[in-house]
Amino acid sequence: MSQTFDTHERKASEAWKVLDQKRLGHSGTPKIGLVVQGGGMRGVYSMGALAALEEMGFGQCFDHVAGSSAGALNGAYFITGQAGYGVETYIQYLSGRNFVNPLRFKKMVDIDYLVDHIGKKIRPLDLKKLTSATTMLHIALTDFSHGTTRYVTNRTPGLDLCEAFRASAAMPILYNKPVKVGDGLYVDGSLRARVPIRRVVDYGCRYVVVVLTMPHSHRIKAKNAWIKSLGWLPTRHYSHALRQALFGEDVDYNATKSDLSRRNPQISGCSTGVVVISPPSRPDPVSMITTDPKRLMQCALRARLDTWNAFGKSPPQIDNPFAVVTSLAPRHRQQTASSSSCSIPLP
Repeated sequence: MSQTFDTHERKASEAWKVLDQKRLGHSGTPKIGLVVQGGGMRGVYSMGALAALEEMGFGQCFDHVAGSSAGALNGAYFITGQAGYGVETYIQYLSGRNFVNPLRFKKMVDIDYLVDHIGKKIRPLDLKKLTSATTMLHIALTDFSHGTTRYVTNRTPGLDLCEAFRASAAMPILYNKPVKVGDGLYVDGSLRARVPIRRVVDYGCRYVVVVLTMPHSHRIKAKNAWIKSLGWLPTRHYSHALRQALFGEDVDYNATKSDLSRRNPQISGCSTGVVVISPPSRPDPVSMITTDPKRLMQCALRARLDTWNAFGKSPPQIDNPFAVVTSLAPRHRQQTASSSSCSIPLP
C-alpha cells in the first residue's frame, strides 16, 4: 500500500474518530467542517450523502457547514436532522414539471416553487431548529452588481433565511432574476463559491468533509463565443463582472478540484485533513435538470454507498434507507403554520 493511500486512509479514520467523539458528547475535540457543492438536481447526490452521515449518527457533529445553491439548502436540512426527508423530497416532489420545465423559458427552474411551496408547506424545513443549532451554516451568495461572494449564516441578525436560500439558488438563465437579501441583490452562490472549502478552514476547522456533486474530472472552462451569443439575450442586463462569473473560467474552482482529486486530497497552503465524497466520472448519474425519479433514487443510493466507503466502511443493508417517518410531517407543518416569518430575530 502506498504512503499517499496510507495518509488518505489515516485522515478518513481521524475524521471518523473526531465525529464519533462529538457524537458521544466529548469536549475538546478539533473543529470539523462540512462543505456541500450545489448543482440543481445533482443535489440529490449530496442529499443522499448527507442522509448517510445522518444515518451514521453525525447529524449534530459538524461545527461548520458551508454550501451554495442546492448545497446550502441541503446543508440546512442536514443540520435540522431532515436529510432523509430531503432525499424523498427530490424524488417525489422535485421530479415534476412544477419545478423543472425546459419549455418554461422564463423560469425553467422554479426556485419560488422550491422555497415557497416545498420548503414552507409540503416538506417544511425546521427553521426554529436551524436558527438554534450549535452548527453554523454558511450560505454563499453572489452579488448581482459586482459578481463577488457574500456569506450569510443561520446566526446573521435579522436575516430572512428563506430569501437567503432563494438567492443562493437563483440560477442565471434558468431562474434569471436577482433576489433581495437585506439591502442587496444576489444570485446563485455557486457562480463564485462552488466548493466553499476556504470558508470553513478560515473558521478553524482541522478536518473537512467535502461532498461534491460533480466528478473529480469536472472543470469550469471559459464558454465559447457560440454559447456566449446564445446567452446574451437573457443576461443582457447583467453586469460585466456577473457575466464574467457566468461565462468565464473559474480558476479558483479548478484549482480546488485539482487539490481534491489527488490520491491524498488536500487544501493548498494548509494542513487540514480532507475527506472527499464524489460521484463517479462514468456514468454521469444525473444532470442539473434530471427529473426521472428512478435515476434520482439510484443517484442518492450511490451517494450513500460512496459516503460509507469514504470512511472505509460498508453501509448496513436497509431496504429503503431514505424512508420518511410520516408521523413527523404534521409536526413540521404545524410548526411552519404557526410562524409566517423565516427571519432570525435581531438581538
